[in-house]
Amino acid sequence: MGQVINSTQIKELFSKSGDIVVRPVKLNQNGITFSIFCVDGLINSQVMDQGILQTLHQDVYLKNCMTEREVMDYLMSGGAYHAFTSVEEDYQLLIKSVLSGILAFIFDGEKKAILYDIRTFDKRSISEPTEEAVIKGPKDSFIEVMRTNTALIRRRVRSEHLVMEQLTVGTLSKTDITLMYITTVANMDTVAQIRDKINSIKIDNLSAPAFIEEFLIENKKSLFPQIMFSQRPDRIAANLTDGRIAITVDGIPFVYLLPCQLPMLIQSPEDYANHFFVGSALRVLRYLAMVVTLFLPAVYIAATTYQNQMLPVQLALSTQAAKQNVPFSSASEVIGLLICFEILIEAGLRLPKTVGTAMSILGGVVVGQAAVTANILSPLVVVIVSLAGIAGFIVPNQDLSSGIRVTRFCFSLMAAIGGFLGVTVALILLLIHLCSLDNYGVAYLSPFVDVDRSNHKDTLFRFPVKYFTKRPQKIAPYNRTKQACGEEK
Repeated sequence: MGQVINSTQIKELFSKSGDIVVRPVKLNQNGITFSIFCVDGLINSQVMDQGILQTLHQDVYLKNCMTEREVMDYLMSGGAYHAFTSVEEDYQLLIKSVLSGILAFIFDGEKKAILYDIRTFDKRSISEPTEEAVIKGPKDSFIEVMRTNTALIRRRVRSEHLVMEQLTVGTLSKTDITLMYITTVANMDTVAQIRDKINSIKIDNLSAPAFIEEFLIENKKSLFPQIMFSQRPDRIAANLTDGRIAITVDGIPFVYLLPCQLPMLIQSPEDYANHFFVGSALRVLRYLAMVVTLFLPAVYIAATTYQNQMLPVQLALSTQAAKQNVPFSSASEVIGLLICFEILIEAGLRLPKTVGTAMSILGGVVVGQAAVTANILSPLVVVIVSLAGIAGFIVPNQDLSSGIRVTRFCFSLMAAIGGFLGVTVALILLLIHLCSLDNYGVAYLSPFVDVDRSNHKDTLFRFPVKYFTKRPQKIAPYNRTKQACGEEK
């Protein structure tokens, strides 16, 4: 049998916690007393004092109540003067609710509590996204408060079919998680799989985003992200209407999306804000940049180390002349400079913003020029690594960019070992790995590997909006109609 609700027991439980308030309040002259149970700093004290307690003491009916049952029935029938009011009989749920910021009035005789949702706490204001900023489009972004994030999505998807299930993870932290989906669009089998994965998480505390991510992804050994995150409510709303499932975690200022495919990570909100020709050109540029950042260092190593005859004569002569006084091999130069590049990136992230900018300029320009002058590096290597590094940052998704940077090292090492044969082997292994990834029944390379032509109109190129008539079949198998008008071509 579970514990019963009792103010004395609760007061003893939190006797060493100075922020927990448990104190009795006399309601009338008939001996009716209840106990306030709340967390100082998580409730709106002004609403509690003026909107609830003062109103209760001035209520004529309550002054004549003889029993706690009579008081509770009156409060729940409209006498509470507060819309968000409920009765709680479970001890553990009462503790969880109060520690989440709910105000509780405990009636020891009835072994029940009346809950008032008057939560309030300091929070960051809604501001422009730092990683997904657009010129044309909404400027709001998610913050660390889950209920604010769900409200931003609900404001954009005003459908009665949008469901927001609230779950709890963390035996100690009891972190709130909201699972969002549209019942008439989403694949309910996928929803059930994700819900079961979340409920199966047994951990003390979700202290970092990677904790929840690693439980939700299916292939944990892959460098490539299999769960997408976004700071933009409009982007989450658009994916919800496509049939995907969104997950928001209290304390994390972004929302996750599942299932996730590789093309989603290369798309940007700016693609849909511009003309479809411009959006398509930007998309092609990102794919080209991804190829450049992966292959350019490896191709340079292979060409200068094993296959010099593949280079044009003038380029081969200039490359050999530049390397004449450099004591290191091409592979050592490129891999060493790539490592230095990563060190500069990490240092810039850890330092204050103004110092980090100055340090990046100093490290990138001054040190690079000094290394070339001292014949430690050849000028072409600096150009190659710089182009590869800059191209890697064009990818909109930070997790994908990090995975590509690590893969770039693997390609460079394979080029140093086997030349173009090593690069070819690395490419084949990469393609096999990407083709083997499956994200809740959807291929990771989808829609590139789909036979349905309607799925290809928002991948490498962005077609005009009138062609977006169907949802992906694997994402929304039972409701594919996205646009009633429009001609399927």
